[in-house]
Amino acid sequence: MPSDFTPGAPRWFDVTAPDIPATADFYCALFGWTARDTGAEAGHYTLLLQDGAHVAGVVSAATPDGGTKPAIWLPYFTVADAKATTATAVEAGAGVFIEPTDVFGQLEFAILTDPDGAPYGISHPITRPGTERWGEENNPVWVEYTAARAPAEAMAHYATVLGWNYGNAGWETATVNPYQALSPGSGGREFGGAHIAASGEPAPFWSTTIRVADADAIAARAVELGGSIVQEPQDMPGPSKVGAIADPAGATLGLMAFG
Repeated sequence: MPSDFTPGAPRWFDVTAPDIPATADFYCALFGWTARDTGAEAGHYTLLLQDGAHVAGVVSAATPDGGTKPAIWLPYFTVADAKATTATAVEAGAGVFIEPTDVFGQLEFAILTDPDGAPYGISHPITRPGTERWGEENNPVWVEYTAARAPAEAMAHYATVLGWNYGNAGWETATVNPYQALSPGSGGREFGGAHIAASGEPAPFWSTTIRVADADAIAARAVELGGSIVQEPQDMPGPSKVGAIADPAGATLGLMAFG
């Protein structure tokens, strides 16, 4: 889905890292990816690839003022015009963390915060492809929003800014704060969901999920490589098995395996 630039759909993902090479090494060892440093001019932004196809990126956690940003995975959603979308987002209550920025004529991006404070990215593709193998093994397959209030209320912002369709998931039976399924406004398959935060669960924030062959094995391997298990893989409707890990710097990442 992302590689054809469907408006509003996720098209790229990157992880903030205090040590870019160490973080890249962790994910390459975990998923069999390869890494390519794009050079000093690009702040050593490092691409993660699967057999040459773009998967995601690693970006420095250092800030211009000498501070350090939190280690997180951030999704970027496809837009036709980064400046116009940013203006629409601000009118809808968003904050701007990074203003629309051109990246060597290859794409334009911005990083925003929704009205509840969750960061998210937008990206206007020019020549650079996004994530090229969405939904394939060892590639992004889902984005998930953990809401601090009713998920449907939180998703109204994104419907305004990105044109999404959202509504109760087909399997949902709850009448209070029901789970929301997300899809492009132009139609097509669901790419994510939104749920109300459980007690003690950090919110609001976006998480990225990688499709894997064996969630238990990947979780165990993450620990061997210096990461940790945030949520033990467990069976879910689908049928699928879902869990979450954290890399050595603390960035969390979902895992999803299908039976």
